[in-house]
Amino acid sequence: MTIAMATFFAGMMAFCDVDIIAAEENVVTEATTETAIISTTEEVTTEQNQSELKNNTTKVENKVTISKKHKKDKTSSRRKRPKSKERYYKKKKIAEKNVDSKNEIIKKQKNQKEYIGDYIYFNQTDSIWNNNNLSLRSAGCGPTAVAVCISNLTHKFVSPVTVAGWAKKEGYYSSSGSLHSAIPAMASHWNLQCRGLYKNEKEIERALRSGHMVVGLMGPGYFTNGGHFISLLTINKKGMVEVADVGSRVRSQKTYDLAFIIQNSKIADAGGPFWEIWSNKTDGNNHKKQKRKNKVHNKVIKQSDDQNKNKEEIIRKFYLNLQIDLTDFEKEIPMDELLIGIKSQGIQDHKSKINDHLKELGNQLNDEKIVQVSETYSFGMDAMQLHKERTYFAVPTYLENITRIN
Repeated sequence: MTIAMATFFAGMMAFCDVDIIAAEENVVTEATTETAIISTTEEVTTEQNQSELKNNTTKVENKVTISKKHKKDKTSSRRKRPKSKERYYKKKKIAEKNVDSKNEIIKKQKNQKEYIGDYIYFNQTDSIWNNNNLSLRSAGCGPTAVAVCISNLTHKFVSPVTVAGWAKKEGYYSSSGSLHSAIPAMASHWNLQCRGLYKNEKEIERALRSGHMVVGLMGPGYFTNGGHFISLLTINKKGMVEVADVGSRVRSQKTYDLAFIIQNSKIADAGGPFWEIWSNKTDGNNHKKQKRKNKVHNKVIKQSDDQNKNKEEIIRKFYLNLQIDLTDFEKEIPMDELLIGIKSQGIQDHKSKINDHLKELGNQLNDEKIVQVSETYSFGMDAMQLHKERTYFAVPTYLENITRIN
């Protein structure tokens, strides 16, 4: 009995060990996500505990999954914001770069200012005006010619690109060229006055002499083979016109007869082929300047009149004093002939007192020429010895010239 009981208890103990170990292995296999679960299973010894552990494990797994999903969504959301900001700042940086680039272009253009005399000049073929889609090189003579007028009349830098861009937007300009009505439209947009002069030579001359500028449309001939706008800048005293040919620097260096320019013009509408362009503001300033010039000119004339009166008085006294000191022989000679000097050979002692009176006259008039003549020419009795000489000096003629108002 004792031996049988011992064997029974030994078998029961072996059976219990196997079940416990198997239960522990199952729990460890299922609980793989959290360490806390493993520590919990160490205390499980019954099927009920195993069931409760399984339920707890599922809850923990669900909790972990939800937590991870939430964490992933949150992380994803945080990643999107920097990307959005990055795109915003990137766009802003590009925009700022474009603005800087545009400002640099304008600055560069201003530094490329070119002049014909005192007038700002633009050439439509220059690369600085052709880095765009405006076709200035081939078709931009109209906007460029008007840009010359605007920049000179307003004293502000307005480039051909600016003028062509506006004209294109308003439908006055394209890659085919400019409408004739574009000239007054462009002038008006920049607050300038414009009037069609047709081919009226007197009106064109009047406009230029008034300080106004004129845009002309040239036809086949000297300036172009087709149609070409140029700017007429000014006209000189000889009636020759200075032009800004926006297509040729060579032609811009010459002056032209106004009639020749009109002969080379083309038939046009909108008051063309010549348009007078001016600024009321500039005209007002020019009027003030002209008044000041006239005032100064009148003052100069008055001073000149006073000086001439003084000169005439000094010369009158010269003749009176000279008459007293003439010899009897010299008194028989007409004064105009007596005062024709003959070039002396070297320095001579003059017996006639004419030279002394001439030297005093030169000093009173502050005229070095008369002083020099008194020292190097012989008059009256002294000139008789030099009748073979061919170098003469007529004092009366010279005195008349210096008292004449030009």
